[in-house]
Amino acid sequence: MIQVYVTYPKLSEARKISELILKKHLAGCIDFFPVTTRYWWHGKIVNGRETVTFIATQKKHYKAIETLIKKHHSYQVPCILELPVNRVYQKYLDWINKETN
Repeated sequence: MIQVYVTYPKLSEARKISELILKKHLAGCIDFFPVTTRYWWHGKIVNGRETVTFIATQKKHYKAIETLIKKHHSYQVPCILELPVNRVYQKYLDWINKETN
């Protein structure tokens, strides 16, 4: 199991893309968090607000999720990170595997 961390400029965009991911059974669960962010963009420090998602999935689905996000994301360079999961409650892992097969 992995988590895929993604940032979005708006909650509405995160919801739209997450819906596409879930309908394709590429994830079992997607969590949303509002965040305040600071980053470099075109030589300047930008202050902003974003929505972060954590996508619970199987490692074999990472590339398909990345491809779908890049196709529909409004950022030129979206933040898409694969985060390994070292330990997971077995019943939760079983559920994720069932929902993403």
